[in-house]
Amino acid sequence: MERKLNIKINIEGIDLPLTVNSTEEEKDYRDAATLIQTRLRSLRDRYPNLPTKEYYYAMVLLNTAVDAVRTANSASTTPYTEAIADLEKEINDALAK
Repeated sequence: MERKLNIKINIEGIDLPLTVNSTEEEKDYRDAATLIQTRLRSLRDRYPNLPTKEYYYAMVLLNTAVDAVRTANSASTTPYTEAIADLEKEINDALAK
């Protein structure tokens, strides 16, 4: 069993102290911070004249939330449920013979 790890994630010069349960979880947080920084940089390049940094933060939050919603919506189990039902029918038909 891994012990809890105390880490610091830096986003925009702000150190965020976190406690994570594993090195895998630490990697997820570090990857997320990198994604945020990359998106901020991209937005600043694309829209250099926004009035305050909060606009960039809000845009990153919105884009990330949209990605999360799209991912959740695409994680439907319907195709698998249908495939399992088809397999069950085939198995039952084969056993009935």
